[in-house]
Amino acid sequence: MHVYLRDEPVDLRMQEVESEGLVPDGSDLLPMAFYVRGNEQPSFRALLPSDTIEVLREALEEPVVLGVLAEEPEDLASEIHAMVGLAIPVGDEEAEEKEEPAAEPWRASVGDPEGWRGDDAPAAEEAATPRTALLAFAPLIRLQRKFPYDFGEELADLLEAALSGATRSALEARVDRMLDDL
Repeated sequence: MHVYLRDEPVDLRMQEVESEGLVPDGSDLLPMAFYVRGNEQPSFRALLPSDTIEVLREALEEPVVLGVLAEEPEDLASEIHAMVGLAIPVGDEEAEEKEEPAAEPWRASVGDPEGWRGDDAPAAEEAATPRTALLAFAPLIRLQRKFPYDFGEELADLLEAALSGATRSALEARVDRMLDDL
């Protein structure tokens, strides 16, 4: 699985769109479109349950860091199926809160447990890699690769194209592709 995280936060707004033909009767899914502020073309479209919409509504009150995750197809001619999502930092606060210092009083007197490694041991700050979870909410599909030998660049370009509003719904793109093949 490959993940690309965009460095700069994005100011997104979410809006419910017409559901005719998209959602079966009785479904609890709602069709939503996501727009970059200042752009009238939707960047992403998704069918989402109301619980997810509420979580996203809260998150989108301020600019968010976005990411894309996808499995690289083995065949360079294959479509890319990706998911865009909110990048959420995952800290170790919970682990620190759960750790009981009284359970191991001897640990404070031991000092640095990695001290035996000498100068080659990474510093605690360097060794700690920030962890991020991706709350995926909308699919992205690329029918034809632009960067066949650099999948990271492909994902970055896919996200930037979507943010600019230069994407179409998957159904629309496939119909156009079929018509071109005739």
